[in-house]
Amino acid sequence: MALTQPRFLSGDKMVSRRILLGALGAGLAAPALAWAEGDDHAAPKPRPRAVARPAPRAAAVRSTVSDYPKPLETEPPEVFVNPDEALGRLKHGNAIFARGGASMALPSWARIQELSNGQRPFAVIVGCSDSRTAPELLFDCSMGELFVVRVAGSTVGHEGLGSILYAVEHLGAPLVVVMGHTKCGAVGAAVDVVTKHAHLHGALHDMVLPIVPAVLDAQARNPVDLQDAAIRQNVHDIANRLKTADHILSSRIASGRLKIVSACYSLSTAQVEFDV
Repeated sequence: MALTQPRFLSGDKMVSRRILLGALGAGLAAPALAWAEGDDHAAPKPRPRAVARPAPRAAAVRSTVSDYPKPLETEPPEVFVNPDEALGRLKHGNAIFARGGASMALPSWARIQELSNGQRPFAVIVGCSDSRTAPELLFDCSMGELFVVRVAGSTVGHEGLGSILYAVEHLGAPLVVVMGHTKCGAVGAAVDVVTKHAHLHGALHDMVLPIVPAVLDAQARNPVDLQDAAIRQNVHDIANRLKTADHILSSRIASGRLKIVSACYSLSTAQVEFDV
């Protein structure tokens, strides 16, 4: 005999298992069972039909970008920070990082909202793209404190110079630090070009080419470690060129409102050595 789906009978009523299970899932276990067993008085009462409410009035649709409110684009009023104070702050932050006491706390929501209205970094860091040399970590700084320009080898091209000028002229940054680091791969490639006539193609060649003069200058001194000497020579040369690269920079240096220095970060000790 073929099996059929069980049904609950009560007089001329038939309730399928599917209906019963649906009632159980809706939290009507006891009334549904009573109804299925023939107790008409226990039948669940139909729920009152919901009264349709008028739909809320639709907001006016803005048709163009100009209809939307513009975000605040004002920058906070300029507050002069002494370049030596800014340098001291970096040194202090790196000392904290080097001894393993750096703070990893994220900025608060209030701080994020404050920064949305403008920024006032106290230093510009020109650094290498190496993943081990993030300036905010090395100097124990948080969002909004450093204006960072990074490219492999810590070199400065036309766009990089523009970024530095923006931070100095429009954001009031009183300090520019050109920072290299030990075992820099970009400088190592430049050393190989000079000493081994290594061939680099395309953009890699363009990236290394500005570093070659520093390698040649370092090589002339016959150092024990040519790569390390070239790393330090490279950032030293870049910092010196920046001092006269634009009249905005040179005039602020002359008035004591800006300082440009070079530095080198040690991957093994976590310490930054400044040239001042």
